[in-house]
Amino acid sequence: MPSASVDRAPFWRRAPACRSTAIAVLGVCGLAAFAPLSAQEIDPARAKAQFLSSCGVCHTAEKGGANRQGPNLHDIVGKSAAAHGDFKFSEPLKSSGFTWDEATLDRWIEDAAAMRPGTTMAYRQRDAERRKLVIAYLKTLTEPK
Repeated sequence: MPSASVDRAPFWRRAPACRSTAIAVLGVCGLAAFAPLSAQEIDPARAKAQFLSSCGVCHTAEKGGANRQGPNLHDIVGKSAAAHGDFKFSEPLKSSGFTWDEATLDRWIEDAAAMRPGTTMAYRQRDAERRKLVIAYLKTLTEPK
């Protein structure tokens, strides 16, 4: 009695439909391995640690915290730039019209001087994942409306 034939050829030599499916599955799995973390997957302790190491020298973030070289950043997400009443902001930032949303914060943290020449913030963070952590932490400091 003949035995059932099993195709033992590698997937790239099999029928086109099988090959396409295998390539698609491998592609999706490969992309998922390099995908950045979503906001829900960010560890709050890691986000705070990144804020402290990247921004904590110049900024505080506690409610009612003192200004340092830069302003206190508590509850800035969704607010207008240079709105913190008791800090002396640069004229370029005061006249920017920025609202601190995720996209604006990301560009600002990446290179404030390039985004708004004449600003006094000299810090730059080129690493997108570190910026994402800082922004995630700042979002946790947003006061309910």
